[in-house]
Amino acid sequence: MAFQDHSPCSWRSLLYVPANNPRFVGKAQQRGADGIVLDLEDSVADTDKENARNLCAEAIANMADGPSDVLVRINASLRQAIPDLEKIVQPGLKAILLPKADMPDKISLLAETLDELEAERGIAPGSIKFIPMIEAPAGFFAASDIATASSRSIGLLLGSEDFATEAGMDPAPETLLLPRQQLVFAARKAGLVPYGLLESAADYSNVEKTLEIARRAARFGFEGSTCVHPALVPVLNQAFSPSEDQISHAREVMITLDEAARQGKGAAVLKGRMIDAPMRKRAERLLLRARRFGLV
Repeated sequence: MAFQDHSPCSWRSLLYVPANNPRFVGKAQQRGADGIVLDLEDSVADTDKENARNLCAEAIANMADGPSDVLVRINASLRQAIPDLEKIVQPGLKAILLPKADMPDKISLLAETLDELEAERGIAPGSIKFIPMIEAPAGFFAASDIATASSRSIGLLLGSEDFATEAGMDPAPETLLLPRQQLVFAARKAGLVPYGLLESAADYSNVEKTLEIARRAARFGFEGSTCVHPALVPVLNQAFSPSEDQISHAREVMITLDEAARQGKGAAVLKGRMIDAPMRKRAERLLLRARRFGLV
C-alpha cells in the first residue's frame, strides 16, 4: 500500500540520491521509500555544486507528485547553504536536512532565510521543515538547544561517520551507542522524531542482518533511517512499521483500559500483566503510526 499522510511528518525510509545524477534521480520515485533525499552535500564534488543545484531544482518540480516525499540535504557551510536554499525552495519540497548543524544560531539563520524565501515565492509560512544533523561533539552537548532552535524542525539525525571522526573514535556500535541514545532523548524532549540506526547497515546484501539492526533501532526509539542503497528501503519500511502482533496488542490494551475506565479504574490486567496510562499512551502512539502508514 502506498505511503499515506505525514502529519506529523515521519518517514521510515529516507533514500539518499545524488542530485547531480539524473539516472538515479529518474528512478528514485520507483524505489518505495517514504522520502527521497536529493543530496547536494557529500555525494557532489565541490566543482559540481552549481550544476547539482540546478538539477535539484528541476528534480523537485518533477518529483513533487510522486509517491515519495521530496527532501534535500543542503551543504554545511553557509557560503554553500544559502545558494542551495535560493535555488531549491519551491512548492513540493517537504523538508531540508541540515548537515553539521552543531550550533543553534546557524539553524536560526537558515530558518530566517527560509522565512523570506517562502514569503517571496507564495509558499505557506513554515511549510518546509528541517531535520538537523548532529555531526560533532559540540552538537552532542547542544542537542537540546539545536532541537528547539527552530519551529521548523521535525526530527534529529546523528551523522555517525562524521561524529566518530570528530570525536577521534571508530564508528562502532559500542562507541556510538551513547550519543545515539542521547539523540533519542533530545528529540523526544523537543517533540521531534529521532532518525538513525545503532550500527552500520552498509552490507545491504545481508537482508536478515539489516532487518535486525533496524528493528533494534526501533526498540531504542528511532522511527526511521536514511539509507544510500534502494535495496535497504523495503527493509527499513518493514522494521519501522508496527507489526500485526503489535497492532493487535495495542488494540487489546485500548479495549481493556476503556472497559476499566467505565468501571472507574485506571488500571487493568491483560494476559496476566498490569497495564495502565503509560501503556495506553504507547498503544495510542503505535496505532497512530499504523494509520499513518496505511496498516489499519
